[in-house]
Amino acid sequence: FCNVHNILDGTTGIEPEACEKDFPNIVKCMADGRNHVPCCEDKGIPDLCQDMCRGEYTPFTDYLKSRVSCLTHTLSGLQCILEGVRKLPSSPEKVYAEAVTERSLEIGWSPPAKLPETVTSYTVNITTLHSFDEDSVADRTISTISVNVPKEKTSTVINDLKPFTMYSITVIANNNQGSSLPSFRIRALTLDTGRGKQNSVAVVPVLPDVRGCCERQGLSHRACLDKMCDPKKTDFTEIPDLMVCAPWANITFSCLTNNMDHSPCCKSRGIPNLCLPLCSGTVTTVDSNLFKCLRYMSDYSSCLLQGYGVLPGPPSRLKAPLVSSHFAILEWNPPKILPDTVTSYNVHYRKLSSGEEYSVKQKERPPLILEGLDAGHYYEVFIVAINAHGKGAPSSRLVFRTKFKENTEEIQQTYNMTECCSASGLLPQCMPLCTYNVKMSDIQALTATCQAQMGVLARCAAGGRDHTPCCTRRSVIPGCVSLCRGIIPPALASADCLSYAGNILQCLEEGTGNIPGPIEDLHVTSVTNSSIALEWVPSEDDANNTEAKVIDFLVQYGKVDNMTMYETVLKLDNEINTTETDIELTGLDPLSIYRIHVVARGMHGTSLPSSMLLINTTRQDLSGTIYGTPSPPHSLAVTGHSATWVTVAWQPPEFSHPHEAITYQVYHKPTTADKFKVTETRLLWTRLTNLKPNSQHIVYVKAVGAQGTSLPSETLVAWSDPALPAFVDPPTIHPSDIIAEGGSMTILCLALGNPAPTISLYVGGHLVRQDTSRHMVTIIHNVTTDMEHVSCYADNGYGIPMQASRKVNISYPPRIQASRITVAHLGEEVDLKCMVKAKPVPKAIFWRDHDGRIPVIQGGNYDMSLVSDENDPSMYVMTLHISKLNPTDVGDYFCHAENALGSNTAPVSVRVRNSPAIHNISECCVSQNVSSTCMSACSFYIDIDAVIDRPECIVDFDKLMKCAADGSDHRMCCANSDVPRKCLDWCRGEPVGAGGVCALQYTRTIIGCFQSNRDRLPGPPQNLAATIMSESDVLIRWDPPIKNPQVVDGYRIFFHEADDQNDLSNKGGAVGANRLDVPSTSVKISGLKRDVLYELVAKASNKYGASVLTEPIKFMLGDHTMTSASQSNTAGTISGIIAGILAIVLAITAILFYKRRKAGEKSDNGVAFENPSYLRGIERVQIPTVTTESSASWRNDGSQPSSGGTPASGNPVSLTDTNSVVPMATEVNPSLYEELKLGHEGAGFKRLVS
Repeated sequence: FCNVHNILDGTTGIEPEACEKDFPNIVKCMADGRNHVPCCEDKGIPDLCQDMCRGEYTPFTDYLKSRVSCLTHTLSGLQCILEGVRKLPSSPEKVYAEAVTERSLEIGWSPPAKLPETVTSYTVNITTLHSFDEDSVADRTISTISVNVPKEKTSTVINDLKPFTMYSITVIANNNQGSSLPSFRIRALTLDTGRGKQNSVAVVPVLPDVRGCCERQGLSHRACLDKMCDPKKTDFTEIPDLMVCAPWANITFSCLTNNMDHSPCCKSRGIPNLCLPLCSGTVTTVDSNLFKCLRYMSDYSSCLLQGYGVLPGPPSRLKAPLVSSHFAILEWNPPKILPDTVTSYNVHYRKLSSGEEYSVKQKERPPLILEGLDAGHYYEVFIVAINAHGKGAPSSRLVFRTKFKENTEEIQQTYNMTECCSASGLLPQCMPLCTYNVKMSDIQALTATCQAQMGVLARCAAGGRDHTPCCTRRSVIPGCVSLCRGIIPPALASADCLSYAGNILQCLEEGTGNIPGPIEDLHVTSVTNSSIALEWVPSEDDANNTEAKVIDFLVQYGKVDNMTMYETVLKLDNEINTTETDIELTGLDPLSIYRIHVVARGMHGTSLPSSMLLINTTRQDLSGTIYGTPSPPHSLAVTGHSATWVTVAWQPPEFSHPHEAITYQVYHKPTTADKFKVTETRLLWTRLTNLKPNSQHIVYVKAVGAQGTSLPSETLVAWSDPALPAFVDPPTIHPSDIIAEGGSMTILCLALGNPAPTISLYVGGHLVRQDTSRHMVTIIHNVTTDMEHVSCYADNGYGIPMQASRKVNISYPPRIQASRITVAHLGEEVDLKCMVKAKPVPKAIFWRDHDGRIPVIQGGNYDMSLVSDENDPSMYVMTLHISKLNPTDVGDYFCHAENALGSNTAPVSVRVRNSPAIHNISECCVSQNVSSTCMSACSFYIDIDAVIDRPECIVDFDKLMKCAADGSDHRMCCANSDVPRKCLDWCRGEPVGAGGVCALQYTRTIIGCFQSNRDRLPGPPQNLAATIMSESDVLIRWDPPIKNPQVVDGYRIFFHEADDQNDLSNKGGAVGANRLDVPSTSVKISGLKRDVLYELVAKASNKYGASVLTEPIKFMLGDHTMTSASQSNTAGTISGIIAGILAIVLAITAILFYKRRKAGEKSDNGVAFENPSYLRGIERVQIPTVTTESSASWRNDGSQPSSGGTPASGNPVSLTDTNSVVPMATEVNPSLYEELKLGHEGAGFKRLVS
């Protein structure tokens, strides 16, 4: 691009965009300091494209009006440049300016480097500046002086200038072919050059020999001599230096002061009193307080040098002869002491009341222009003179205030585009586009929102003026020229005119300032057969605008017929100009229709018609004024359609006042209807809704202005689409492979149909979103596992709605539920299980030590498996099977599972089951008075087969079962094993009425329950006792059971009122019982009655069942009566004898039946409690839980529960810790139906633990 011929031939070999940042320098070099503008003007290059002819390049910015299209003029501009570099001189060089006096400047230069011999003269331009800001090039000028100088001279003196004023100076070289570009701009200030001028610097005085002084007094330490005996280096003194040189402090500071007292200088520079001994030289010792003076060593050094007489004094007579709003000129006189040694000055200044530090500027000599000041503020200034030894004393302070900022804003434009947009109904969100400085970024952001209102923006931008001549002059293509009249061409893509946007916008902005505005209030005052009288009002915008002064008005009129009256024509057949604001058109044809409009004409162009009149030349008496109306809307078109709606858009009237608020009336009807429906809108489009599918409609539009309604636009016939039922595709889900729980997924629902269907998105069965569209994108955050099912449902009111679903594979890291602690005997098989829920399939392993990553190895004594659940594919059972439990296998294990989303670990443990103490069955049999012939069944277990065939032992079966039950209640296990109700009392060691039948059929089942619950069920509590606390309170205590105390979950206490002389079993169900569940081995019962005998029992329980009841205790409040739990119960004994006799009779019958059925089938070995294999193969069926009234027998565990487990009315009970009540198993009575079916022979039980 640095070769013009490459550009002309198109052989640059690189795209221009790649070098755009270098174009300013390339174009500058191309022009080569020559002014090619006259040539470019001769070739018709518009002013917007002449920057290249001046060696300038205007890059595109975000502002739309900077996007000027000059492509068609590039060749002509390059041709001018090629011609100019051969004929025109380059710019003068080395321009300088010096102040001669306060009112004159001497300006000089060197001849141009190119074609200096062709120069015929020089032109010196001197411009008075308003500001001294050197960063600004285009300052607002006050006046410009041009002086022509003959070619023989290269300098000139300009006189009659203003003192203390900044001037901008350029020089131009002229020859017979043209001129050069202006030289580089320089600036000069008119001042007295003799003031403060100094031609040479005198020799500075010599410093005293401080080092020699120290040496003469005996200081030989080299470091102390270098730093503490040199006044120029005291500014660099640090704490280590003072500490090292402390022994010689009296020598060093005495020699530094040179036997002088510098205290006045130190005080004037703000050195505190603590440090004044340094200035007087009286320091004898160095302590920590002296370290605080190090920050003042710079001022201390200056005072020493000032005391030696080698520093200049303070500058004098500081003043500010000129103070403006943003700058000030400072002057001062040299110091009176050693003025000839001064090499420069430091100017210290700061804004007062701001807390700012002093800023410093250095200047060789006065004056100084202090720039960048804030308007209307006070500033403080002082000057310090500098010579070879350092800084002298500061001058006096000068305080001045800058002037307040002048109102330099440009005069407001007479035309206000924003007011036009507001009056025309532009949407508020589109207001950023209503400016000539509109930005491309705003257009891109608001195009979709404001597309329908681009007509309003174009009309207001034109401002009712005809900018066509300017646009034509600036090479706007014909297809876009209508934009210069505020009309958007409908058939042209916006991209075609975008490249000319800068050309058009600049024409619009310039034209609204120098072209008259449209006339207002055009109306008819009279009409005859041959004449029409008109009046109007000029634009108010032109009243104060001298640039847009109206020269005259053009009245255009022409005859139209019923066909041409609807056309909008810019220029009519007849035209009359007038300087008045009224006119009478004569010589018209009678009974004819005339179209009339009026425009204002100025020096730079004409306005557009603000309205038009259609008048019929018929003699008539006007009852009212006939006003002009807008021209009809045009370019009516269908921009969107569906089965039930049609969108119609149009362009605004070409002739209307820009500030006129226009509304539109849309007339529409089906072709089969008789009357039109009218819809009003302020927008340039409307949507006709509630249409029938596949129907034809007629549409036209009228514009309603402030003074009337326009003619109708062209008529449009539109069809609505045929209806199509909704169709929806299965939802598209992203990501499609793995969606992690807690993550996000994007769901796309695509639907077809006409009209557009309403799409509903269901996730996990819940409606998430609904929208009327053909595609709907939804992002679901924080995905959970219940969102697997995604459905898209579409319905448009036609046909059958459609739904499409998809199952989403939501993945999540493993979740483990472990079996915790497993108890087994050594040598038994053990299964450690963990339930793992994960997706995708996890990898599983058992660890012995999770931290140490010690795994369990498959094989040998261990077998690991991972099995999926048939009902839930994401659920897995992780099992470690230990074939034979060894002591080394006891301990903790860890279930570990992991997949791509994470891992989890849960502990499981194996513990050795503590073998219970061997229960001596023989002792129990002896205590129960088992007959000697049946004692063979009693050893360490009950060998039922040893006595089952002995009829004489049937009567002892109740006793044998009591010993086998071992104090636990196994009725739950027996009931689940289908043991009939009449035999269930054996399961808790109580006698049954039908002992023979139970012995023959269910003995082994009952024994199996004893065996399986041997380590699960507890025995009864021990040492139950009551302690009377008061007349209404009693404390019940007991000890844990001997059998399996570790499995106890809680205790259940029963108590009720009892007669001291009668047994509780005789009461039946007449007396209610109270029940308490407690977790500990004591409970306090409150609210008891005085002088009433209470009876109380207890049992231990857990989730598998309970123990048998303890022996009852009795107590009475008042006299503190206590009855032992070992009292005999004669009624119970008698009942036992009767039950035994009945059992013998039934047993004899049962033996005969049993021997016939079981002959020869006796087992060689008895069934021991310790033999768990006996229970194998027994089918367990859960029996229903039933409820009935209680018979209230303590021995039968009878009690009448009160509501909610609280004591019966009148006997409130309070626990010592109400929050620690343990929920117990519920005990229920048999139903009435079961009582009738089984009879009341005493078989069965009163409560069943469920």
